[in-house]
Amino acid sequence: MVTALLAGFLAVVVPQQGDLRTFSDAETAELYARARVRHVRQDSLVRDYRAIVETRIDWTAGRNRFARQTALVASETRAMVTWRVPNDLRIEVIGTRAAAPIFRMVAGMGGEVAAEMDEAEREFGQEIPFDRPWCIPRSLGDSLHLMPLPEHAALHPLATNATEFYRFAITDSVRINVPGREVRAVKMRVEPKHLGPSLVAGDMWIDAETGDVVRLMVVFVGEFMWEEVSGDTPEDSADAREENKWARRFLSVEADIEYALIENRYWLPHRQLLVLTVKIPYFFNTTMPVRFASLFRDYEVNTSPELEFAVRVEPNEDDEEGDRTVRRLRLGSGRAAGEQGTEEERVAEGYFRTGGWADGRWEIEVPPVDTILSHDWDTDFKLSLDDVEENRFREAMVDLAKLSEDLPSVWVGRVEHGVAWERFSDIARFNRVQGLSLGLGYQFRPGPDFTTVLTSARFGFGDSRPTASVLLRRDGPSGRLDLSAYRKVAEVEPWTGGQTAGNSMSAIFTGRDNADYYLALGGRLTHAWNTGPLSDFELTLRLEDHRSMATEVRAPVPGLFGSGIFPPNPRVAEGLFYGASLTRPARIGPAALLVGADMLGADSLLAARVWGRVSLPFRAFRRTGTITLRGGTARGDGLPQLAFRVGGPATVRGYDYGVRVARDFWSAQLDYAINRSPVFSPVVFADIGDTFTGDALIGGGIGISLVNGLLRFNLSKGFNPVTAVRFDLAFAAAR
Repeated sequence: MVTALLAGFLAVVVPQQGDLRTFSDAETAELYARARVRHVRQDSLVRDYRAIVETRIDWTAGRNRFARQTALVASETRAMVTWRVPNDLRIEVIGTRAAAPIFRMVAGMGGEVAAEMDEAEREFGQEIPFDRPWCIPRSLGDSLHLMPLPEHAALHPLATNATEFYRFAITDSVRINVPGREVRAVKMRVEPKHLGPSLVAGDMWIDAETGDVVRLMVVFVGEFMWEEVSGDTPEDSADAREENKWARRFLSVEADIEYALIENRYWLPHRQLLVLTVKIPYFFNTTMPVRFASLFRDYEVNTSPELEFAVRVEPNEDDEEGDRTVRRLRLGSGRAAGEQGTEEERVAEGYFRTGGWADGRWEIEVPPVDTILSHDWDTDFKLSLDDVEENRFREAMVDLAKLSEDLPSVWVGRVEHGVAWERFSDIARFNRVQGLSLGLGYQFRPGPDFTTVLTSARFGFGDSRPTASVLLRRDGPSGRLDLSAYRKVAEVEPWTGGQTAGNSMSAIFTGRDNADYYLALGGRLTHAWNTGPLSDFELTLRLEDHRSMATEVRAPVPGLFGSGIFPPNPRVAEGLFYGASLTRPARIGPAALLVGADMLGADSLLAARVWGRVSLPFRAFRRTGTITLRGGTARGDGLPQLAFRVGGPATVRGYDYGVRVARDFWSAQLDYAINRSPVFSPVVFADIGDTFTGDALIGGGIGISLVNGLLRFNLSKGFNPVTAVRFDLAFAAAR
């Protein structure tokens, strides 16, 4: 009776015209009404429960947000959760473990880096990154956030006044067979009518029989998600809106909350996923996601467990943010309350953290660090999620990304147009064929989902030559598709990095430009796969007119580390060429690989080459090092554009770049750190390489690595044949 009356009320009273329409039809209104009643009453069958919650946090990086992700930091926390009505929660941390590959990446050639990184990861694993409950223990209430993100909780779609802000439509349904019952889950789309303080857009899956929400997938949107109005004046409101506008450009939050039918009777939390994505709006397609995943298991329902809070909180005791006081208490101190002891003492001895929330209170107990680090895990720690969980995560985020594309840009912080570059060196660079060149890019969205156009132009002051390009990119779930037309400076080898900031600095300060160039006029089509058997492969088809470029400038800082006179830039075979390239990066354990193949042809010319690079870190005599191997072979007509160069920082140090040029080559480089400091680390190195045309080039030397390899000074010398000692700069800021 209550349900029918509420459904009738909603169907008649709520506005039903135009963009303010609340329900798409009567069926939607009726199902929403039953879900609303269930939300208000909750499930009276569940008085309490205990469960294990395993939470994983990883900070990842990939070619784009839909491609395979590489973990930079990963941590796992296991805890026992006890909950009881009306909303009291106690979380006891059982164990924690972590790994931080990014520490090793940043450390570079840091001597005894393995031992240092083991200790750094141990310290990282000691820290519980949660000040408050990090999972939703039972009902969502009228507000919604996780971790808690965003900072201003969003209005739940079933909250008391939700129909003022949201519209609803049934879009799909599925049937799920469980023991003794068939569950029909109805998918209801939730969209804001207008931009409010903090809202969500997404899908609710509702049990058609009971009205329980069994899954909620949402994107967070709103005017004040990250910063609330701090005063009463119009200026305060305007400032908060502007701050939130900028925050939305840099940050986005998406969540997928699932419930499971426990004992075939109770819908209880099962899996809770959240992604915080950091975006860099001025650099094309640059994102960095942080992913949170909590999994509930081993439920015990209505067993009346003891729930005693260790820290007493006095009634009506507020902190400066208006919440009930949050306190810490060292386990072994015997002190009653307050922020007792240092951070190191709390980590060593353990602590409580407690506070109040809607209809109850919560408390987190963190035992001594030795206890949680010695927890006996029943699975091995993995840097990456297994394929099943990774695919589940990806599918959810793809669905939410598609939803975001349909929302107004201002709601989700999407940049519709503005200044942009693909990489930092597109702003300014220096090489021997153009000298200093400056570039400007501008991007805009033409309309289709996941599609952006980037136009760019640059001018070389040394050769007075303008270049430009137009790139149409669709960076969607299945892959990244680029269609471009250009007049640009191109490089002949896949690993020289002549267009990077690092090579520009080397050319400016040492008078050594470690790349060969030609002018390309034409277009190309590139596709990189995100899924399937071709995942991570990148295929390029191109049609280009090739022209030789001459050395036009001298080094701006002549005589400091050399003559400042660049050698001539070699000529290339000129004319109209068609071509294709296929590349794939990969990892096999600690080894990083890059393999590729190129083909280039014209009316009477045809040539192809294959090449590869592998970098393998190692540890010997309590020190660390890296072995880098390169090799390649070319067949067909002798085109300089497909020849390989030996000599220079990528092959054999101690010799000028490209001192030998041939269709076949190999090289090996060994770098070995001789002290333990990642800030200031002496390094010794030895290189060998050949083009199968004579005796192998052999070079070596010593270097100083500063700031974890960000800057490196090398003194190198060729031993076969003998060359004079030379000074080189190497910069890790490759892009």
